[in-house]
Amino acid sequence: MTPRLITDGRHTDAAPADRTRTGRRTTGALLTTAVAAVLLAGCSSAAAPAAPAAPAKDQAAACTAAVAVDSSIPPGIDPDGPAPSAQEMQAWAATVAPHLATLQANAPDTLAAPLKTYADQLAQAQAGQRLDVSTDANVGATATLDGWVFDTCGYQTLDVTNSAGTLTGVPTGLTAGPVAIRFRNSGDPSAFVLLTARVKDGQTVTPQQLDSGAADLDAAADVVSGAQAAGTDAAYSVAVLRPGNYVVSAVLGTPPNFAGTTSGAFTVS
Repeated sequence: MTPRLITDGRHTDAAPADRTRTGRRTTGALLTTAVAAVLLAGCSSAAAPAAPAAPAKDQAAACTAAVAVDSSIPPGIDPDGPAPSAQEMQAWAATVAPHLATLQANAPDTLAAPLKTYADQLAQAQAGQRLDVSTDANVGATATLDGWVFDTCGYQTLDVTNSAGTLTGVPTGLTAGPVAIRFRNSGDPSAFVLLTARVKDGQTVTPQQLDSGAADLDAAADVVSGAQAAGTDAAYSVAVLRPGNYVVSAVLGTPPNFAGTTSGAFTVS
């Protein structure tokens, strides 16, 4: 115990040096705490590292890929034709897969749902299975994607209407390259699908011959696109045109009750 002195009736500590050391220790502890608090505040207020920016989407690449995907007609598309082999379906899928990947990477988010349908179709083809492109899901997905191409990509257009059994809007000529197609019905009879076909080299066929039944479209021309109508909504499609003579033919009626065709023709240079 530290001795204490009595001065004027008051007790006084006999060890002032102890008070000095205690004061120093207290001051040092307070300084250490203050410095730690400052450092902690500095660390907690430091800005978090910024998240990496999402890769920029390339609209031109999406447009090119959409045309490549939808202008590639899968084997066995004609339900009345022979069934394709598994190998044929897989070979077709292999040509489409890289274009669909580019489209998925660069298309706007609004196309996510139809592109999911396209991915499901591709997986089916990769498994060697025949595709039914006439289902409501597939028709809707194609209309949404190709409608986006028609409105956005700036390609030349083929904008055709079946006006109560008469085809209107068919141009006299287009240029070689991509074309965005829109098909609409107005009045009765309505049409089920608009087929765009390139007349085979060495063949000659007129719209009148097709509509009268004097010529067969499959025998005279190669179909490059089909825009299938869904009720009163516009149908859309795309194609890549080569120089030559072309016909467009709208099939009147609804499956299986067809009522003839209404056709037109144009030249691609």
